[in-house]
Amino acid sequence: MRNLALISAILLILSSIFLGCIQPPAVAPTPTPTPENTRVVMTSGPTPSPARTPVVYKSFMDDAYGFFRIRIVDLTQEAQYVNNTLTINTGDEVIWVNDASERLTIVSEEGLWDMNNTRARLLYQTSEFNFTFTQPGTYGFYIREYPRLPHQKITVNP
Repeated sequence: MRNLALISAILLILSSIFLGCIQPPAVAPTPTPTPENTRVVMTSGPTPSPARTPVVYKSFMDDAYGFFRIRIVDLTQEAQYVNNTLTINTGDEVIWVNDASERLTIVSEEGLWDMNNTRARLLYQTSEFNFTFTQPGTYGFYIREYPRLPHQKITVNP
């Protein structure tokens, strides 16, 4: 009986040692149910484009050549000006500059401004008149005092 008590004691000690080394079983996480009828629908719309900054052009004119040079104001570089035609975009502005020593008046062939508009009369050298183009189209301009000089065309893209 003594051996049985000794063996029982040893088994009890060994089982308590081994039970301390065993980790409790990890609890498996329960899955979260997801709705079965959920659909993600991606619609594509127009991609917004960055807003275009209007460009300002200076058109120089005199009594000898008429409209002879155009510069982009912010870049101080020559603009694309071929055969007295300038192509711009809606919202762009043109500033006409008198480069002559006498009065020059800018006339719009389409009547964009009144013929008697005093702002279109450039009374002295470096006088300026500006106009912002808000509608697409092709517009013609000439100098009232020199109507035989080449006329200027401005094509406005949308």
